[in-house]
Formats: sequence, C-alpha cells, structure tokens
Amino acid sequence: MKLPTVHETDLHLDPNEASDLSRVLSPAALQANGWDRAMLTVLDEACAEDALALLVHTAGCPLDEGWEARRVHAEPNTGKGKTEDAEACAVRDGYAYILGSQFGKKAGPLSARRSWIARIREDDLVTKDARLEIARLRFGLHRAVNDALRDIDLLPLGPLARERYIDATIAIGEEEGKRWAGRVLPTDQPINLEAAEFRADGSLVVGLRYPVTAEGHPLLVEITNPDGLFEDEAPRPGRVWWLEDVGEPHAPAGFRALDTRGEDRFDAIIGDLDAANKSATVLEDHPQGGKAASEHVRFQLSDAAGAVTTERVHHFGAIRRVEGVAIDHEGDSHYVIDEEGHVALRTLVIE
Repeated sequence: MKLPTVHETDLHLDPNEASDLSRVLSPAALQANGWDRAMLTVLDEACAEDALALLVHTAGCPLDEGWEARRVHAEPNTGKGKTEDAEACAVRDGYAYILGSQFGKKAGPLSARRSWIARIREDDLVTKDARLEIARLRFGLHRAVNDALRDIDLLPLGPLARERYIDATIAIGEEEGKRWAGRVLPTDQPINLEAAEFRADGSLVVGLRYPVTAEGHPLLVEITNPDGLFEDEAPRPGRVWWLEDVGEPHAPAGFRALDTRGEDRFDAIIGDLDAANKSATVLEDHPQGGKAASEHVRFQLSDAAGAVTTERVHHFGAIRRVEGVAIDHEGDSHYVIDEEGHVALRTLVIE
C-alpha cells in the first residue's frame, strides 16, 4: 500500500487570508519564468484588483522547497475599490475567473460589494497592471441561486439570520433606493459562495458553504451563462446537485473549495458552515454547523441533477481552515491552509 507524504511550506502573504486554488499559466509562461507549477489563490480581505496571488514552484526543486508567493496587481475596467471578499477562483480557455462570496459580514447584512465576478487572462498574471474585467452582480447571483434552490429541502433559515441578513438587506435596499432593491426576497436564504469550477460544457458550478440541505449535505448550483455576466446578462440558474454521503444533520458540511480534472470530475474540500468562536450568525442559529471536519473528496457530475456520491481522499484531522485544493500534472494534491498568523501550502504526495 502506498503511503502519502505531506510537505508544508509557509507562505508570506499579507493579508493572511487566502482562499481557493487553481492551476494557472501556459507551459510556455511557466518555462519562461523557470517554474514547473503555478497556482492562483485569492485574498478575501482585499478588493478584487488586489486580491490575486500566485504560488509558484521553481523547476527542479523538490516539493518541500522552492515555493514562492507573488502578489498580482491588476487594473480593473470598472468598480475600482468597490469589491471585497474574494472567495473562489477557476480557469477556462486561458482566463482565470474570480468570484466574491455573495455573502455579508458575520453579523450581516448581505453586502453588494461581495456580489461580483471577475476575469483576467491567465498569462497576464505575470505582467504588471494587467486588465481585470469586473462584473458587479448586485445580488443577481443571489437571486439565481435562490431560484435554483426553491424546490430543495434546505436547513431552515434561523431567526437571527433572517433578521440580520435577509430583513436588514431588504430594508437597506428600500430605504436607500438601491439599484438592486427587489432582488433579495423575504423567502430567500443568504448564500455564502466559497467554491467554483467549470463543467466540460462551459457552465459554471458554484459550491456553497451555506446553505446546505436539510440533511446537512453540501450543495452545488449550476450557472449556465458565466460569460454572459460580463455583458450585463442576469445569471441563469441550471441544475442543483448535493453530496449525499457528506455531512449529517448533527454536523452539516458545506463546500470550501473545488478543482476539476476535466470530464466533469471534481475534487472538493468540505468543512464546517462557519468558523467557530467568531460570533457567526449562522452558528448562533445552528450551533451544529461548526462541527464538521475538513476533508478532501472526489466525485463526478452527470447531466442528471440530484444526489452525488463521493470518494474520500484525505481527512485533515484537527486542521479546520483548509481553503483550497488543486491537483497538479503529477497527480499531487496541493492545499492552501489558513493558520494562525500565516498561510501554509500543504502538498500531499503518494510515493
């Protein structure tokens, strides 16, 4: 039996809040810079144009050394300084896509500054002041996901979350005459998006940390027109899937990260619904939402919506803040982990 070897490298990133991982850069760009691996991660405490960072590995070095974190600054086409809370990234057809959480602060309300999607050419990540195209969604994705979940039996929205996220957001929209007023409805759930990837047909699937099904299973929602969002199209919801063997009523689990190996095969990090001991509204309503451990699982989507079974790859034990996963060309699994005061890159190698 082959045993895994785990390497860990401290990354010097400020702010120390990294989320998600995606393999990036063409072979030519990697070779030109002397790297054999490069991954994109996003920093949730910065606006979109300052939220990008590359994690690169020097060619020829063993995997337990030779890593470097490089901040990327981009020039936005619109909305400079008006976005926050980047949580997910994905790559398709030479572009890297980045998404905001669509959520709010732990005490609410929902924030339109977190409702956005952006894209940048992959190979421009190594250039200065590359163009970042931002589409501010103004709760359009919130609306699409809630419409998609209308017939799904969800973990009930608690009274505090209803008051702080839904009711408070509706009141702000009406009182301040916001352009997005009417997109958040009294029957909605707040959505916390922390994972995204593309299907083989080009549709986008978003992984939700919250909400989850009534049985505690993590949810995936399909958006069929991702590129249309940059042409002011409203997000169009498609199918909904859930991981039927992940999460339980007494320990519900949500998505933390996604990666694709092509042909609708995915790797995911799943974990708790919010961080414990940080006065999170979700956990005040549902204390059991802080119990799920972090795990790496694999699954494949079919065209039929509904329940999906998984294969467990790795259990992280006491480590809870596993924020990203990417599988490299050698089949090794890389994870970005937020630890106290720093960000770590952990690599799982099957010898």
